[in-house]
Amino acid sequence: MYKVLITDDEPTIREGLRTLIDWNELGYEVVDTAANGKDALAKYDRHKPDLMIVDIRMPGMSGLELIDQLRKNEQSVHVLILSGYADFDYAKKAIALDTDGYLLKPVDEDELVDYLVKLHATLMRESAQKLKSELKEVWNRERIVQSYLIPGSQVPAALQENELTDADLNWDSYTVVLLKMQGKGHEIEHGQLMRLKGLFVQAFEETGTGVVFTMDSFIGLLAKKDLSLEQKRQALFKDMAALLSQEDLAFTAAAGSSVNRLEDIGSSYEEAAKFVSMRFFYAGGQLITAETAPIAKTAPIIDAAAEETVFDCGETAAKLFFAIDIGNAKAIAELVAEKGKFLLACGSSEQTIKATLAEIVTCVISKLSQHDPDMQTRGGQLSASIHAIFEQTHYNEMELHVIAFLQGLKPESATVGTGKQIKKMLDLIQRNYVENLKLDALAAVFNYNSAYLGKLFKNETGEYFNTYLDKVRVEKAKELLTQGMKVYLVAEKVGYSNVDYFHSKFRKYVGTSPSSYRKM
Repeated sequence: MYKVLITDDEPTIREGLRTLIDWNELGYEVVDTAANGKDALAKYDRHKPDLMIVDIRMPGMSGLELIDQLRKNEQSVHVLILSGYADFDYAKKAIALDTDGYLLKPVDEDELVDYLVKLHATLMRESAQKLKSELKEVWNRERIVQSYLIPGSQVPAALQENELTDADLNWDSYTVVLLKMQGKGHEIEHGQLMRLKGLFVQAFEETGTGVVFTMDSFIGLLAKKDLSLEQKRQALFKDMAALLSQEDLAFTAAAGSSVNRLEDIGSSYEEAAKFVSMRFFYAGGQLITAETAPIAKTAPIIDAAAEETVFDCGETAAKLFFAIDIGNAKAIAELVAEKGKFLLACGSSEQTIKATLAEIVTCVISKLSQHDPDMQTRGGQLSASIHAIFEQTHYNEMELHVIAFLQGLKPESATVGTGKQIKKMLDLIQRNYVENLKLDALAAVFNYNSAYLGKLFKNETGEYFNTYLDKVRVEKAKELLTQGMKVYLVAEKVGYSNVDYFHSKFRKYVGTSPSSYRKM
């Protein structure tokens, strides 16, 4: 992956560019964003990006000054500039500073993708040329391995014939293992990556396990052993986990299929890299290979087109709201798991799954805030927990995070016993009569069959659920009408979206119309 640093003084533009396209699919990774030129210079030194996207006009150090400073320091980073129509003269000056092009605001997605595709080809050529230059100076085992992995790179025939044996690279099989490491919410820095690479060299090269190398943002191991056996995969993963046990970071490990020739390790690398990119759909704590079953395999396959028409975030949020209201931790867990597995079965992307669950959580918090003003004082904590959904690297970890967060919004345990359950149900109706209460939805959060819960409710109260709910709403309506509130507002306040329907219910239980009652 080629690293990208986005620089713009407007937060909405920075985040918009970050989410506008699928960077990974195009071979890029947005490593950071910067709010001005000085910030960008500091983050350039930290990340050493391959591409910078820079706004022309920024406070402090402008985009032009930033680019000029980079060029004075002989930095060969590629630059795309952002400008408005009024900044065209600035754009022309920036192009003179050896930039790769400019984009007019608002940025057009197709135009940006075109630039990135062209730049990716250029970056690959530059990487290959750089490595070939380095290989001329010194051919060690790592660089021999790297030379077989970079497209377009060619190993000298003399090296293939005379030096592979000396380098101990004539093996029966070759398997590429890749590790992707990440700190809390950020990629690890180059210095830390090199330090960790040293640990792997000591653990695996000096014991004859294989050759350790770096490529893109990975630490790689070209292993001698065939990892088709589960026991060997577990042992290797255990060794890697032990090396990283003292580090405050998460990691994903994946291996490609074994190949019999050194010149074929590129296919093993590509397969391992693909598994890493799909790590969200695999359980953590294991070495991912072709033999590893993704978690989506545990759910029935559903037509992906059904995702848009069947899935209802509002309905799920309502059920979760009720489950939180009565403190039913089990129902919360089951509802989150059910909707997550549904999205997996639909073939939804990682981003879609995270965005959908974040939307549901946001909707739940909004509902809770309407009934509990104290929720508003926890805004920062709640926002951080929602943002953390997008930082999870595996589906199972994300699901547990969402469940724990929702259960923590009202840390109570569900009361057992039929009578107490119905009492909780009555309390819920009294507090939430304005909501779209349905017996089916409540049955889900009380862990009962809908028909059976209806019978329990009738036995305990002497009323059918809908009748009881209507009577509660009508009693609340009578209070509001007595205060002089207009009929259509009263209907809305007590949970009736249709005024005519409210009229019929009110007349049924009171014997007169809401208007007449208001005049009494």
